[in-house]
Amino acid sequence: MIKKTQNLEERDIRPLFPNMVTMLALACGVSSMQFAFWGNWSFAVVCIALAAIFDALDGRVARYLNISSKFGAELDSLSDLVSFGVAPGFLMYQWTMDPVIRAQAITVGSKDPLAVGVPWVIVLFLAMCCALRLARFNTMLEEEPMPDYWKHFFVGLPAPGGAYVALMPLVFFLWTNDPIFRNPDLVSVFMIVSAVLMASRIPTPSFKKIHFPRVNLFYRQLAVVCMLAVIALSVTMMLKNFWIFASIVGLIYLVMLPLGIVYFLYLKKNAK
Repeated sequence: MIKKTQNLEERDIRPLFPNMVTMLALACGVSSMQFAFWGNWSFAVVCIALAAIFDALDGRVARYLNISSKFGAELDSLSDLVSFGVAPGFLMYQWTMDPVIRAQAITVGSKDPLAVGVPWVIVLFLAMCCALRLARFNTMLEEEPMPDYWKHFFVGLPAPGGAYVALMPLVFFLWTNDPIFRNPDLVSVFMIVSAVLMASRIPTPSFKKIHFPRVNLFYRQLAVVCMLAVIALSVTMMLKNFWIFASIVGLIYLVMLPLGIVYFLYLKKNAK
């Protein structure tokens, strides 16, 4: 009995902390679907945004505690599949349904095909491509290191970025309230593009290993001032109108995707 008690006391509980953060991300992704079912679109998007934040934090918590495990990596991928592959598709499917027919479908079980906005096959396609992207990411961890020019790029669109691209019409709608963004055909295009980019091997920008070149003190201070100004402006925009901020960030991200490919080809061409 004493020996068992000692073993329990000596057990390292540090791996629980990053896994708890991952479970919070999963809870946010599932909660997004619950809000989508009841038509609370803004809360549904915010839940997916929170899932992305927790997804970014769990790896940092693991590195801060100097722990990593295959179990944690697999749990993170399962959480990402739900939060960024299943939840965004379900949300966009619910959002593009005709409101009147949707209410009839919930109350009296109507099977009118007009109740469907985005075709369900596109929702399935998004989830499948997200699963392929995550499976490839896990297998790449065990392969040989990528060439040096890949260090600032992901292979394919990361799962949180893919969810963001798929949700862009809804984000624009919450900003402008323009019904054109609710058009099922337009939403389908964004979802298909997001799915294809996630499953592809196209290089997309990564900000995990950004470093600034060594410069003199004046330019370093100038860079710090500019960064603080950007942060202050971003916080102000978020507090004033969150959806304007989210839309601008989304547009910047969309523009960076083709620019990132051009920069990648330049680095690859000049690699030693």
